[in-house]
Amino acid sequence: MARSRLIRVSIYVASGLAALTLVGGLLHTPLGRPLLARMGVGCPVQAPPEDVERARLQSAHATQGTEASPAKPALGFVLDKMTMSDVEAWADHAHVSCEEMRSGTVLHCTKVPESALGGRTGGPVDELDLAFSPASKRLVNLATTQYGLDSDAATAQMSAVVAGLEQQLGRPTREAGKLSADYLASGPYRTAVVRYRFTDYQADVSTTNLPGHGIVVREHYMSARD
Repeated sequence: MARSRLIRVSIYVASGLAALTLVGGLLHTPLGRPLLARMGVGCPVQAPPEDVERARLQSAHATQGTEASPAKPALGFVLDKMTMSDVEAWADHAHVSCEEMRSGTVLHCTKVPESALGGRTGGPVDELDLAFSPASKRLVNLATTQYGLDSDAATAQMSAVVAGLEQQLGRPTREAGKLSADYLASGPYRTAVVRYRFTDYQADVSTTNLPGHGIVVREHYMSARD
């Protein structure tokens, strides 16, 4: 892989896929495994829940910001408070199909309608992964993935998500890539990333042109608390 392409994939992995290694979401799919293979990273899905939680905390500590978050938007879910039972009740009410994974510390849901995601717009998400601390049993990590969008739809979707986050959180901590339809459509692995980092909360939104899969939009929300 050319160095420039590797850098673009690295940006995507750092903002999104690396976060999902904590919940095993995208990495359970045929899409995630080749990306990690390109980066020389092994599959983490066999790791014990305690190791995954330790990795989440290490990641949160290493990248946390300097101020507390003014809000903790998470698609209608409440980080550090909701339990697996709470989320399963949500799934039953919303008629969403979910499967428990990793010894009951991850809930993997598919084809989740926008009406079930806290007022989110932009259509259903193909996958929703929610991870729970094995110690507290509380929700600490969640991510959504939408596959197969065209560049216009992906740009509009990410722009809408980012606008909603800015209303609650202010300006992002970091932005990378270029959020435009022309840029995303111009070549494989073109990526745009928006990142928020606080002492107690993190959020990432990213969109990437993945060959054979169209444009992928991901949202990731994580507690940064111990």
